[in-house]
Amino acid sequence: MDVVLTPIGSQGNAWSLKDRLGRNLGSVKRESGFEIEPEPTSKLEGISHRHLTLDAVMTAIEAHMQGACSLDSQHWD
Repeated sequence: MDVVLTPIGSQGNAWSLKDRLGRNLGSVKRESGFEIEPEPTSKLEGISHRHLTLDAVMTAIEAHMQGACSLDSQHWD
């Protein structure tokens, strides 16, 4: 399943995670590293939560979901 990361706000430290049909899968937050916060019962449940880079987050999502993970940087709030 393909996943799209979309920035939330203008700070550049949070992203929503949705599939291509727009279903909410969770979010990613940057604090001291990057943390995936899956929605309860989403297909991201069981993924490793902490990563050093956003690229590592996207790679983990691709492996876990067996699909593509892309960054939609065109939609800042």
